[in-house]
Formats: sequence, structure tokens, C-alpha cells
Amino acid sequence: MAKYDARLATRVTADVDQRLRHAAVAAGFKSLSAYLTAVLDLALPSADELAEKLRGRGAGGPEATK
Repeated sequence: MAKYDARLATRVTADVDQRLRHAAVAAGFKSLSAYLTAVLDLALPSADELAEKLRGRGAGGPEATK
């Protein structure tokens, strides 16, 4: 499976940005990056689960899902 080492960059609305920042502070995180990493880690399937799903679909990478 391909390894992606480019960092994710995206635009979010001002409302989402503000809520993310407030949630990070409320949860006790010192950085937004650490909070986003923790939230995404909980929300996304593990690497093993994703690999299994991709094998089941016969997908070799992002091009196969187009």
C-alpha cells in the first residue's frame, strides 16, 4: 500500500474553526494539532481495518476509488 507522508491541509468555515479551537481547549489540549490527531484517531478505522477493506474491494490505492 502506498505511504502518504504529505500533511493534510484544508479550509474550514469560521464556525467550524472556532468550535474546533474551543473543543480543544475544553478537552485540555494545548494545541489544535494534537486535538485533531486524537479526534481523527478515534474516528477513523485502524490501518489494518482500512487495508482489509481495500483488499476486499480489490483497490490498490486512491486511483481505484475513482
